[in-house]
Amino acid sequence: MTARAAEFARRRGALQLRCTSQRQRMAEAMAAIDSDLQKVDRGLAMVRRIRISPLILAAGAALALGLGAGRTAGFIGRAWLLFNSLQRLKRSLSPPE
Repeated sequence: MTARAAEFARRRGALQLRCTSQRQRMAEAMAAIDSDLQKVDRGLAMVRRIRISPLILAAGAALALGLGAGRTAGFIGRAWLLFNSLQRLKRSLSPPE
């Protein structure tokens, strides 16, 4: 093997190691991004499931920013209780199927 061919073989081996390392780092980064996107997907699914309009969602976010964490949690708890109560009332008033 000539010196030039040996140098090319050495450089190729170094590049292959570098590519392997970069692929592993890329796979780790993609796994982290995928995890974050799964959280977003679950949030979107929840919004679709309970059919909250974007305006109500934006108002809730603004309220959370304006009131602070503690007061917002209490407000959300009371709102959830009211929502559940109204749903039960609606079910009790609707005719049975």
